[in-house]
Amino acid sequence: MLEFFSTIFTLPTAFYTVLFGVVICYWLLSALGLVGGEMIDGWIGGDLHGHGHGLGDHTLADGAHQHHEGVFDPLMRLGLGGIPITVVLSTLVGVSWGLTYLADVYLLNLLPTALLRIVGGAVVIIVAFALAIPVAAFVLRPVRKLLRKMQPGPPRPILGQTAVIRSPVNRVTGTASVEDGGAGLILQIREDDPDRFKRGDRVVLIEYIEDQNAYRVVSEDEFRGA
Repeated sequence: MLEFFSTIFTLPTAFYTVLFGVVICYWLLSALGLVGGEMIDGWIGGDLHGHGHGLGDHTLADGAHQHHEGVFDPLMRLGLGGIPITVVLSTLVGVSWGLTYLADVYLLNLLPTALLRIVGGAVVIIVAFALAIPVAAFVLRPVRKLLRKMQPGPPRPILGQTAVIRSPVNRVTGTASVEDGGAGLILQIREDDPDRFKRGDRVVLIEYIEDQNAYRVVSEDEFRGA
């Protein structure tokens, strides 16, 4: 046991021991709710359907994805795209720590001088991380498949969809329901003429009013030219 601790707290293994400790602390604090996934979480390469948003605490928005694309491109090419960054980094650190420990015990101890062990340790740190990437890709492949199954399909466009009036509509109030294949959506709608629509009328969404987070509508017959 003393030999084990001596190995993990001396270079090169100590390099990844420190990182491994950070990873463990992060997940412990996350489990206790003391830190949120928004700290560094996101998706490698955006979400699984190629959109800027996906499941999880936070996803890499379009601009952030473009900014990090070059950094994570090798990981994406090796099949790590679509997996939360914290999961990928944690796996990489864990695998690198294991590989470095094995190399330290079974290879570096065979080197005759301290200088060679120092140089060899630096090489091991780099090589271990490089080898950890394909290993992590293999280990996380089932996770990626599971996340792909859990990921909802791309959202249907809202504009042009038919809605049913739920409450009186005027310039400042009014709601309508839209069937989206799930629980449905309740949207705010607006109309200058308060007598134009009544509850139960079918309308079509034609314009989004950003400052009111509402939609302008026309009757279904008018939209179809009837």
